[in-house]
Amino acid sequence: MNNRSKPAKSPSGQKRRKVNGRTYTPISDALSQPNTLADNEFSDGLVRFGLAVTLARFMGRGRRSDAVPVAQILMTLLVWPVLKLSSVHCFCCELCQYLKLHGRQPARPEDIIYDFWDNEDINWRGWARNASVRVAATMDLGKPSKKAFVADDTVEKRRGKKVEGTSRHFDHTSGTTVAGNQVLELGMAGENGFLPVDRQHYMSECAPVDKPTGKGGFKDNRSAAARDMARARDEEKPAMLARMLKDALKAGFKAAWLIADAWFGTKANIGLALAHGLHALFQMKRGKLQYRVGGSLYTATQLYVKNARKMRCANSQSRFKTVRIEAEINLETKPKAAPIWQPVVLILSASKDDQRDNWVIFLSTNTSASVEELLEVYALRWSIEVYFKELKQSFGLLSEQSGKYQVAYASIHLAAVRYMIIFEAMLRNGSLSFGQVRDLQTGKLQILCFASLLWQLFRSIISGVFDQFEQIIGKSRIQELITAIDEAVEDFLSQALQLTPSHVQSLAKAEALGAL
Repeated sequence: MNNRSKPAKSPSGQKRRKVNGRTYTPISDALSQPNTLADNEFSDGLVRFGLAVTLARFMGRGRRSDAVPVAQILMTLLVWPVLKLSSVHCFCCELCQYLKLHGRQPARPEDIIYDFWDNEDINWRGWARNASVRVAATMDLGKPSKKAFVADDTVEKRRGKKVEGTSRHFDHTSGTTVAGNQVLELGMAGENGFLPVDRQHYMSECAPVDKPTGKGGFKDNRSAAARDMARARDEEKPAMLARMLKDALKAGFKAAWLIADAWFGTKANIGLALAHGLHALFQMKRGKLQYRVGGSLYTATQLYVKNARKMRCANSQSRFKTVRIEAEINLETKPKAAPIWQPVVLILSASKDDQRDNWVIFLSTNTSASVEELLEVYALRWSIEVYFKELKQSFGLLSEQSGKYQVAYASIHLAAVRYMIIFEAMLRNGSLSFGQVRDLQTGKLQILCFASLLWQLFRSIISGVFDQFEQIIGKSRIQELITAIDEAVEDFLSQALQLTPSHVQSLAKAEALGAL
């Protein structure tokens, strides 16, 4: 008889594939270690940041009939995805001690959780943002000049005529149009990691699944869930981002930069950064947007043709060839209005060894920064990609088995809080160097930790100044690094700077389809 157990399933019900080689999800990797007790970290986090107390403040005035303390329910909601159970039902069967009632045991303990999820009046967004403020107060993400607000979106594939809040979106990862929930995320990235700040569902105009009217609809259109769905349906992404950034700054978050990929590289978002005193740093599209250089107007493609031969590597050890162009961009969006010319720096960048037409263009309003400094800051954007992967892999993003919008609304904020609690605990306890890349076959680190040495290594790779780096970590370690980093680091930087052929092709396809 074969006694081998079947592969475990993820919260979404899909089989988890065995991962070989390297992983870019250090928190998920750390959670998989046998000595990591996630339930203890969540229990400590509830008390440490007062999450149960603050959740009570963000609940509606209506009283619950189950009489179960909020702390017990919240603990259940936080911990079940991390235990790799397929549903809340399975969790309640194994851990119903969290749901004990005073002298009364319900026929189905999981009903308490589903009823709590179904509560339209809980302001999950306000609660999660308050948690971000509390967690941020205990953490040091790094130097203020190197901290950036990072904006990006992700799509979780979900299908069905009754899966509310879904619509069709262009998935730049797969290069195809998919049905599912799209979430716009605003976070803060620094040398020591990434902290989620705010998020919002977004429904496109393509095949949206709205809340039914009448039976099955919201009990009160003034409820927190109903108002959130109205924003998801009616607001455009630029307005969402502007609102989220304004709220983040009002809450006390401070950074020097606003960075995002080409999906957000617009005049409106450049102006948004400037309006809040931030340096804008975006990857830009190759489209029809024109830049003024030397009194003449050029598109990104025309600038590449004109400057391709000027692109140079710093020296033989550099991985990328770049050219820096001082230009101006007209931020006025109305055709007949007077132009508003803003000085900017454009960077054309491509992999040194790639002979194909895989180049990207970056724009920054910080005209005094060097190419190396701008690429170093832009690489912070990679941390939000890691965050999305962590949420989907380990923290139960949209894995609840329900099609109701109020459950999806709760899910995205609960997943962010799970991440924050574990990240803060591991960073505080010294059991995690955020951004580390671990070889799963040997357990040895192949790339230095994100917090202390990545940026110094980044500069070394870009400029080839290994002698400076040698003074920091020693001569013998340098030789080991040179041997180990070639393939891994080049892959990391290509992903971080979005220079991979698949990404460039996806951008071109999206632009041709009008999705970008």
